[in-house]
Amino acid sequence: MNLAYESIDECIRYERRIYNPNKCNVNFHLHEEFEIYFLISGDVNYFVEKNMYPIKFGDVMITNNQEIHKPSFKNDNVYERITLQFAPHIVRKFNSPSLDLLSCFLNKPKGQQNKITLQPSQINEFLRLFNQIENLKPHAGYKILKLNYLIELLVLINIIFKDVNRSDNLSSMPELLTSLLDYIDMNLEKDLSLESLSTKFYVDRFYMGRVFKKYIGSNIHEYILFKRISKAKQILSEGYSVTDTCELCGFNDYSNFLKMFKRTVGISPGKYKGNLGNMDID
Repeated sequence: MNLAYESIDECIRYERRIYNPNKCNVNFHLHEEFEIYFLISGDVNYFVEKNMYPIKFGDVMITNNQEIHKPSFKNDNVYERITLQFAPHIVRKFNSPSLDLLSCFLNKPKGQQNKITLQPSQINEFLRLFNQIENLKPHAGYKILKLNYLIELLVLINIIFKDVNRSDNLSSMPELLTSLLDYIDMNLEKDLSLESLSTKFYVDRFYMGRVFKKYIGSNIHEYILFKRISKAKQILSEGYSVTDTCELCGFNDYSNFLKMFKRTVGISPGKYKGNLGNMDID
């Protein structure tokens, strides 16, 4: 059997969900799948790495397996979105000499150019393909069609991506938050406790935490954790040992590093390192 079809529902995961922002807390995401995100309703900003994108109905966000991302709610309006997560290896064999289906995810700076604004006709085409996936029934051609609809979406996204304006329209954030994100990003191996950060930026740690929560929707500790795990994945892919990776990413406790890595990535860092030859680490 063609390997592309053996675990199609694990390799291509479609979800349409409605949230009440008052009753849910969407934390940071960092997963091995690439993701296509489509906003249906809600007043939302979308955070990727250090950038905050304002988004509206019909906007598409694309993220690869190295980009931390999450929605941030601006109010309590009902929020609905579609996500399509897929394992990158499943589509590589369908690349052509003129089109790499993963180009829009990879041929851009990390955390930049993640937003694609669609025209009305393009919105309708995306919704048509999403509905096709959502309404698929188990039958002989189920797996072929599911993969086909994903490939159609990727062709569309890449064509649109090449034509969009490369300058990102980003939501403004307070200077304190911008400086804080930059500092964390460049100093993951150092002490990043709230006490040390408040001393570094001459600001009360509770105030700093409130600003972070207001604009990003999560706490500083969780952000630092995900950034350190993201760096750990990259370092492991460069051949470093698990022990060295733990130290280089700022984890002072080895057992805590193992626990946090497995909780975030789904497997231990040792197993992750051992599987690198079979995974898409870009």
